[in-house]
Amino acid sequence: MRTFATLSLAGISGIVIFKLLLAVMFPMFGMILGLVIMTVKFALVAAVIFFVYSIIRKKKEEQVA
Repeated sequence: MRTFATLSLAGISGIVIFKLLLAVMFPMFGMILGLVIMTVKFALVAAVIFFVYSIIRKKKEEQVA
């Protein structure tokens, strides 16, 4: 009976530790994912702005020459 009590205590404490760790890690994963998505958005906006700028610059160079 003593082995069963030790085993059940280890299982219950493992579940409690797992739940506490999950409560800490999920918000961190969400924050990291949000930062990655925000970086991709900024890079996409910068790429669009550069593309439009390069088109406008080419048209101005054609008009001047």
